Amino acid sequence: MGDDEEILRQALEQAVPAYAAKKVSTSLLGQPSPDNTILDPVCAAIEKCNAYRAVAGHMLFSAGAGVVIHAPRLATDLVYRAERGISDAVEWLLRLLSTREVNGILKAAIWGLSIDEEIPLSGLSKLMPFESLPDSRLKDIILHRSRQMYDNSAWLSTQWFDQPRAAFITEVSNFPYIGTDGAAFQRMEELVWEARDLWTLIEATSVGHPLAFGYWFEYEDGDLDIAQWENNIFWSLPEIVPQIPACTTADANLLKQDIRQYMALSEKLRFDLLRSMDRFTLSQCRRQVIDRVLDLALAFEIAVSGDGGNAPPGWKVSVRAAQMIGGALGKRQAYRETINELYRIRNQATHGSSLNNLKRKQTDALESSAAIFRDLVRSFLRLGGTPDWDAIELEPIFRGDDAP
Repeated sequence: MGDDEEILRQALEQAVPAYAAKKVSTSLLGQPSPDNTILDPVCAAIEKCNAYRAVAGHMLFSAGAGVVIHAPRLATDLVYRAERGISDAVEWLLRLLSTREVNGILKAAIWGLSIDEEIPLSGLSKLMPFESLPDSRLKDIILHRSRQMYDNSAWLSTQWFDQPRAAFITEVSNFPYIGTDGAAFQRMEELVWEARDLWTLIEATSVGHPLAFGYWFEYEDGDLDIAQWENNIFWSLPEIVPQIPACTTADANLLKQDIRQYMALSEKLRFDLLRSMDRFTLSQCRRQVIDRVLDLALAFEIAVSGDGGNAPPGWKVSVRAAQMIGGALGKRQAYRETINELYRIRNQATHGSSLNNLKRKQTDALESSAAIFRDLVRSFLRLGGTPDWDAIELEPIFRGDDAP
């Protein structure tokens, strides 16, 4: 690096005073940007550096996008940094050009969930109160944009929301920083999908309603995030954009238990449960009763249809769900009747009848079925595997006080 350091130092020792001379007698707001007479010699010096030649034209991941490593792009930042110290500026550029992997953090603000304490999740992920999230430019933007809603809702849209009460972070090691392929984008996609799995589980088990997630990615070393001022919030929302009227406080111990049990499941069972929970979340986003009923019924069917026989879906879902959740006979009978009522509403709607005047019993069945679904998911988590449906149809897995 010795030759590279000397090349850059000599160029900056000429550029910095030359740029300072151009700013004489100008106000802070009226100061000109470095022009070509300042930048061209610096560009030429960068191009002579071995560290630059090794990665010229490669992609550097910053602010959620790929920045092509090009001397003119780096020269302006280098001159601005050199105003604060030439040695530090040279060290910064050479460190940047020699870095291939770096540690980062995926962060997300969460609307609809309230957290009172830090909650470790799987791996290096955790939940925390939003106010405990380390300060950053995007946290400040969220706080600046948030306001109390006219109806005290937690979240109405990507432009209208109250202050979030919870945040999610996951620490990432060895994130691809500079490369010639799309490794950084692939890793970023994996991180988001892994996070969404946990978020879906929290929606279905811990809170029972949709949540809104605004996420972004930062490097632990902010100096390497050369386009951080372009970083923005990405939104993770259900297919049907929800309205989130309030925040639900999560039970920290129960949430940790759910995550631990979920991560112990087989990959196939996790996949099936995620499909089911996605449908449950959509059912809670729907505005029309018929849509809520259809999505909720589909959520049940994905979870418990499994193998076995040609029994009608309504019978199979009601019996299997009741037996999976378990408990005393009277309790299981009540579960079965509630789900049967849900299917009667479903059949009524799909055969052309209007749902504009649902009876109180039917409305209660729809709400109770949502609570039963959450118990059903937890019964899968407790079981820890795919059930033997033939056996469950005859005998519950969990009895009495052992039931969720």
